[in-house]
Formats: sequence, structure tokens, C-alpha cells
Amino acid sequence: MSEPTAKTGAWCRRRFRNACELVGGAIRGPGEARDGMLLQAKGAAAATVAWCLASWLLPPTVTAFAPFTALLALQATVYRSLRDSAQYLGAMAIGTAVAAGFGSTLGVHAWTLGVLVFIALLVARLQLLGGQGAQVPVVALFAFAGGGGRIDYIGHLVSSAAIGVCCGLAAHFAFAPSPHTDTAQQRVGDLAARTRDLLRGLARTAARETSDGDAVEAAEEDWPRRCEELAAQAAQARATLEREQENTKLNPRRPWTTAQESLQRCHEAISMIERICTHVRSIARALTYPPQAPASSSREPRSTEAPVSADFLSSYAGLLDGTATALDHLAPPQGPDDPARLRASLEDAARRHEEVTAMARFGHLDHPGEWPVHGTALVEAARILEEIKHTGGIAR
Repeated sequence: MSEPTAKTGAWCRRRFRNACELVGGAIRGPGEARDGMLLQAKGAAAATVAWCLASWLLPPTVTAFAPFTALLALQATVYRSLRDSAQYLGAMAIGTAVAAGFGSTLGVHAWTLGVLVFIALLVARLQLLGGQGAQVPVVALFAFAGGGGRIDYIGHLVSSAAIGVCCGLAAHFAFAPSPHTDTAQQRVGDLAARTRDLLRGLARTAARETSDGDAVEAAEEDWPRRCEELAAQAAQARATLEREQENTKLNPRRPWTTAQESLQRCHEAISMIERICTHVRSIARALTYPPQAPASSSREPRSTEAPVSADFLSSYAGLLDGTATALDHLAPPQGPDDPARLRASLEDAARRHEEVTAMARFGHLDHPGEWPVHGTALVEAARILEEIKHTGGIAR
């Protein structure tokens, strides 16, 4: 088998597996996969009904606008459907008004068509109608070139678009997608668990003895990559959450206030996790990529000794572990089941922070560049504790 044929076969197999996974996800239960399949089914039904109604009520020259606007009205959320439909009808009103004005006064000529398109494109650049502004020149061209700017043609054109919008919105409201607050909470809970694992993993790295073998092992652990992966997962969760927050607006399937409050808690938890990830990245950089002491001469190699003592690393590891425990008791995004346990864990972590700070302040500095590592690690740990305290509503 030739290489192009093999690549084509592999591509087809991947596409087939993706399609099977999509269908399987839609069958298993509610979620994004089922909403996507339902949206396609609603689009097909709304376009068909809109075309039948337009064919029955209007001339054949404008029937194509009905299924087109029906599909345009069916967006991922009810709010977006209403917004885009209103913007499109506004673009149609402006485009048909310009076409009617030119057609009834200056007539249909090549130069009037050019001037009309120029004006319509100027209006589209103003972004008065959001993403539907580009429809102004399209509608103007159809109304002017197809109907000569005649009022009767424009009336039929607007009626066809109105039929399509009504069919699309009716299908959307009849089977509106339900806000998946449980899915959003599960994603945020998974992110919080990964953040705790990241903190405890960094604590294990800090607790290692500073022998040569352990130093190499710690250096080989790719902390920047792990932090970047967590940040990317948080960004994906935020995009999903924003879509679900939009889905609660004007949605008849669920009380708006209940869903919005739940999703707002998820939003706050993701913001906290993103900030904690930034602090962890700084801690990892300080502990595993410390500044090296300058060589005494150009012929001597630079020192690769650990810039902090084993005692400091051991105590700081306990601080990181206590911080992870506090995050565990916070239990984002639902919030702590036992605020007293959260408060106790934060107090324990704060006590550990004070002990490590005292050790760094009054201890003997044995290695060059040791004090900036102490300062960075302690400041970032304090910021993580403040993030947990603020999100948990724990007063100072």
C-alpha cells in the first residue's frame, strides 16, 4: 500500500472514531455532545419548516432566505440566538432601506450599484450590528440587483427572513439546551484536585535530600511544563464555563438565578486556580532552578550546590503540604462543607509559614544566593494562602 493511501486510510479511521465518540457521548447522557447533536437536528427541522412556509406564502425568488435565517437563528445558546437574530434583522432593515432608496430615486445602474455597495460596506465597518454587520452589503445586493429595489420585493424578502427567524427561535425555545452546572462543577473539582497534586508534588521535591542524585532527579522534573498544562486546562474550563453562563441567560429550562449562582462560584474557583498556578510556577522556579554561584575564575566550573539548606527545604515542604490540605478543605467550587476545618487548616499553614520565615530570618546562610530563594518561596506561599482564604470567605 502506498504512503498517500495509508495516510488517507488513517485519516478516515480517525474521523470515524471521532464520529463514534461524538454519537456515543450524545447517547450516554446530557452534555456538550448531546447538545451539539440536538442543535443539528433542530437546525434541519427549522430550515425545512421555514422553507415550506416560505414556499407556500411567498414568491420563489425569496424562499431561500427563510431556511438561511432559520439556521442563523439557531446558535449554541438561547441568548446568542436572540442576539444574532436581532442583529441580522437590523442588518436586513438597513440593507433593504439603502437598496430601496437607491432603486426608487436613481434607478438600477452599474454606477448606482457601485455606490450602494460602497455605502453598505462603510456601514458594515462601523460594527453597529456586531458580527452581523457584514450582512448589510449582502442584503443590499440581493434587494437591489435581484429585486431592483422594488418595495414589493423587499417586503417579500423581509417576510421570508422573518419566517426563518421565527422557525429557528421556536425550535430553540421548544428544546432549549439546559445549563450543565454539574458538568462545570465537575471540571472545576478536577482542576482543584490537579492543583493539590501539583502542590504536594512540589512538596515531595522540596523534601528530598540534597544529594547529587536527588538534585538531578528534581531538576529533571519538568515543573514549568506541568504548570503550563494546568494553566491550559484552566483556560479550557473557563471557556466552557463562559458558554454555560451565557446559556443561563433567557433560558426557559432552568431558574436563572440558581444556575448563575452556581456558575459564578465556578468562575471564582477557576480564577483562584489560575492565580495559584502562577505562584506555584514561581516557587518551582526558585527551588529547582536557583541562581548559581559565580565561578572564582574563568577556568573553574560554576558551583551546582543546592542554594538552600536541607532543613529549610524540609520545613517548606511541610508548608506546601499544609497549603494543599487547606485547598482540599476549601473544596471548590461548592465551598467548604466544614468551615471550621478550613479555618483550622489555614491557621496550621499560617503557623508553618511563620516557623519557616523565622528559620530563614535567623538561620545562617551557607550558600550564595540563598536569601532570594527564601524570599520568593515564602512570599508566593503566603499569596497562595491568601487566595484560599479569600475564596473561602475566611476573615483575617
